[in-house]
Amino acid sequence: MGESILVNKDRGIATIYLNEPETLNALSMNLKYQLLDTLNEIERDNHINVVIIAGKGKAFCAGGDVKAMARDEYDPIVIKRNLEVSTSIIDKIRKMRKITIAAIHGYAAGAGLSLALSSDLIVAEEETKLILSFKNVGLTPDLGIHYHLPRIVGEWKAKEWIFKGMKLSVEEAVNYGFLIDVVPKGQSQEKAFELASELAAGPLQAFIQSKLLINSGSNLKLEDIMEKENDLHTILRATNDHKEGINAFFERRTARFSGR
Repeated sequence: MGESILVNKDRGIATIYLNEPETLNALSMNLKYQLLDTLNEIERDNHINVVIIAGKGKAFCAGGDVKAMARDEYDPIVIKRNLEVSTSIIDKIRKMRKITIAAIHGYAAGAGLSLALSSDLIVAEEETKLILSFKNVGLTPDLGIHYHLPRIVGEWKAKEWIFKGMKLSVEEAVNYGFLIDVVPKGQSQEKAFELASELAAGPLQAFIQSKLLINSGSNLKLEDIMEKENDLHTILRATNDHKEGINAFFERRTARFSGR
């Protein structure tokens, strides 16, 4: 099995590289299984606090493996199992107790766009293209696009893009409400690491609890969310980071958070 995923760990930050550049990192089964295994391994690593997902070569991720779709015989059991691996990746990113950053460049198409949108933050190189073209192969978007897209641009625009296809530069996407940090070409990974370092130096447990509450709160009522917020405040009041923040406030200095 080739190295479809590469990992670099540095100062509490893990950078995961999609490493099938010859296919623009299309999500082959080999890549997906290795990515899921890597995410599971990093989730268990208590020394890692922030995860960056990036792509080697000319693009972040070109989406699904269309060549495999054409090559493989139709088998609904195999198709369903393969999709479950994909959805497990998205679910893991959204639920893992790490802050995740997608560092994208070139193209984030189809499932590659879903992968980026599942992250907590996105850093994108200028002129990166966001693409939806499922209509061209007679399929519906997957891996959470029907969840994320309407929440960003509204139901009507989401349906228009799904029906007609979509190809936006990240600059255009920002105008539609995508919260993407656009950086010069060649700097997405560097800027993502700077952002990751800034977050890693902050009150990580508070950040992570907010992430988990936001990602699980879509179907909750206001009073349910407020109850969960109260529980989180009660727990976080006992953390070293909270105590350090209070001390720094009264001592009029910058807090030195430890993530504990």
